[in-house]
Amino acid sequence: MLREHLKVVKGEATYTDDIGFPDTLYLGVYRSPVARGIVKSVTPPKSALLTITWDDVRAYLPVRAYEGGNVVRMPVLADGRVNFVGQPVFAFVVKDRYEVEDALDEAGAEIEPLRPIITIEEALNGEPIHGKSNVAVDVRVKGGDLEQRVNSEVEVERSITLHRVVANPIEPKGVIVRWEGDRLFVIGSFQSAFRVRADLQETLGMPPEKITVVSAPNVGGGFGNKISAYPEYALAAIASRKLGRPVKWIETRQEHLLSPIQGRSMRATLKLHARRDGTVLGISGEIVIDGGAYMMGIGPVFPNFIINMLPGPYKMRFIDVRGMMVYTNKPPYGAYRGAGRPEAALLHESLMEALAEELKLDPAELRERNLVESGESHTLPTGLKLDPAGYREVFAKAREVYERLKREGKRPVIIAFFNYVSNPPGEGAKVVVGKGRVKVYAGSGPHGQAHWSTFARVVAQRLGVDENIIDVNLNSTEVIKEGVGSFGSRTSSAGVNAVLSAVEGLLHILKEEGVTLGQALNSYEEYSYETFAKADSVVTPGAAVAYAEADGELCKAYVRELHVFLDVGRILIRSEVEGQVIGGAAQGLAQVMYEKADFDEYGNPKYSSISDEGVPSSADVTWRTYVHPMEVYPTNLLGGARGIGEAGTSAGLAAGALAVERALGRRLSELPLDPSTLC
Repeated sequence: MLREHLKVVKGEATYTDDIGFPDTLYLGVYRSPVARGIVKSVTPPKSALLTITWDDVRAYLPVRAYEGGNVVRMPVLADGRVNFVGQPVFAFVVKDRYEVEDALDEAGAEIEPLRPIITIEEALNGEPIHGKSNVAVDVRVKGGDLEQRVNSEVEVERSITLHRVVANPIEPKGVIVRWEGDRLFVIGSFQSAFRVRADLQETLGMPPEKITVVSAPNVGGGFGNKISAYPEYALAAIASRKLGRPVKWIETRQEHLLSPIQGRSMRATLKLHARRDGTVLGISGEIVIDGGAYMMGIGPVFPNFIINMLPGPYKMRFIDVRGMMVYTNKPPYGAYRGAGRPEAALLHESLMEALAEELKLDPAELRERNLVESGESHTLPTGLKLDPAGYREVFAKAREVYERLKREGKRPVIIAFFNYVSNPPGEGAKVVVGKGRVKVYAGSGPHGQAHWSTFARVVAQRLGVDENIIDVNLNSTEVIKEGVGSFGSRTSSAGVNAVLSAVEGLLHILKEEGVTLGQALNSYEEYSYETFAKADSVVTPGAAVAYAEADGELCKAYVRELHVFLDVGRILIRSEVEGQVIGGAAQGLAQVMYEKADFDEYGNPKYSSISDEGVPSSADVTWRTYVHPMEVYPTNLLGGARGIGEAGTSAGLAAGALAVERALGRRLSELPLDPSTLC
C-alpha cells in the first residue's frame, strides 16, 4: 500500500476540518431560497458577532483566461439581486460550529421574486437576466480546408442534451483563515493553492506576497470543484480581519449541492460530413452550454475548448461549429472531471457510430480507417496539435477485445478518443538535499492521485536513493515561488517534469561545486534548486470497448463491461493508473445511467442529497472496468508519462452511452437515461 493511502485507510488522515487554531470563530452564510429576485432587506441573526452584507464587500470573483463576450462576474454577496437558489446573500460569524445552524434559523431576507430563466431555450428567447442578452459567449470555430465541405457525399446528424451534474468529492470545500499583521494565511481543501491566491488577490485587492495559501495535508477529492476561490473564502478573510481572530468555514453537503460550480449541461446539434467510402471530412453545427447565473473561473472558455477537441483522433479536413454559453438562473457552470473532454468524445463518437450505420460499415473498420497515424504529429482543423503517440496501437488492442466479445455473442461498441493534458504553462518545483534527507516541493496538489509516492519514486530512481529519505511538500505558496496546481490530468506529465527538472538543476550545481550527491546528502548544509519548468500540451490516445444489456420487463439498461486502453507513455505507478481510470470511468458511466442535477420551473433544485442527484451506490455499479495501460510513445517531457486522470471519464461517458444505445436498439437524445423512456 502506498504511504499516503495507509493514513486514509487507518482514519489518521488530516483534512481541513481537523485543523484548528485557538479562539477560532465560524462563518455561516444565508443563501437565497429563490432562483431570481430583488433583495429588499435582510435580517441577520441576533446571536452573530459580525454580519457582512454587500455594502461591506462590494467585490466580485474573477473570471480567468477569457476576453470579450458578455461576461458578468459573480458578486461575493448578492449585489441587490439574487440569481440562483443557494447564492450567498449575507454572511455572519458565531462562536461555535453548532451555532451556525441555530443562527440560520434566526436569519432571513425579504426577496421580491422574479420569473427565472431555467432552460437553454428560455435563455435564448426570454428576458435577459443581465443587461441586454442572455448570451454570455458566442464563438464560431472555422478551420481546415473548408472547401472540402462541397465534396461531402453523406451527412449524419446527432442532437444530444447533457443535463447538469454536481461534483461530489468525499470532502466538501472548506477554509481556515487568519491574519498576522497585514498578512493573510489561508488553509483549505484546494486543487490549486496558487489559483486560490490569485483569485483572493484580485477579489480582496491585495498584493500576492501578502497572501499565503496552503492546502490541507489531505484533500478528499476535487473533480474540478476545488480549483478556484469561492465567495466564502473571501468572506472568511474579511471576517477574520474585522474580528482579529481565525475564522473557519466548512461547507455542508447541502450547501455543496447548491453551490458553484456544476458541470456538463449543454445541448449540441452536429453534422458529420463524409464520403461514401467512409472518409470523414469534417463537422458542422452548434453547441450551447447552460452557463448558469454568472461566469466563474475558466467557465467562458468551454465552448471553444470543447469544439477544439471535436474532431477527435481522426484525420478530419475541416470544422465549422458555433459555440455559445448562455445565462440561466442556476448555479454557475465550471469544470467537472474531464472538463469538456468527455463531452467532445461523446459527440464525435456518436457521429462516427451514426456514419457507420448509415454506410453499413463495421464501426471498428470505419474508425480505424480514419485514425491519426501513430508516431506522427498531427494538427486538427481546429488548430489543436496532437503530439506523436500510439493512436493506432491502442485501437488495435481494443479491437481484439471488441472482436472477442462479438464472437461470444455480445453486442459491443468500440470508440477512439484522446485525453488532452493541460500542461501549459508548466509547473514549479524545488529540490533540497542535505542533513540526511531529500526534500521535494511542488506546486501540484494531491486530491487522490498519490502525488507523494509518485514524486518520491521518480526522484529516488533518478538519484539512486531510498524513497524513505525523501520528504514531499505540495500545493503551498509558502515553499515555492510559482506553481499551477492539479487539474487537467497534468500531474504525471507537467508535475513530474518540473520535479525532475529541479533534480537535474540541483545535480548540475553539485557538479559545478565539485560535490558528490553522497557528500551533499550527508552534509550539515543544504543544497537546493528551484525551477518553473515549462511544458507543452500532450495528449493521451485512448480506445474503449463496452457492452450493455437491456431488461424490458424491469425498464432498465445495464452496462456490463468497459475496457479502457491508453497509451500512457510511461507507467509511474501501475495501481494508480488503474485506480484513476476506474474512478473516472465510474463518473462517466454514472452520468449515462443516473446522475442529474435537475431543477423545476421555478429554479428550485429537485434534489436534496447525493442519492437524489444520482451518485451511484455500490449496488448501482453493474459494470466491471478493465484497464489496459500501454507504454507506446513516451513524451519528450522528463518522466515520459502522459496524463490519465480524466481519460476514464471520456471512455465511460462515450462508450457507455453508445453501448446502451446498441442494447436498446435506438439513439439517445439526452443523458442520463430517463427510466420512463425504457419501456
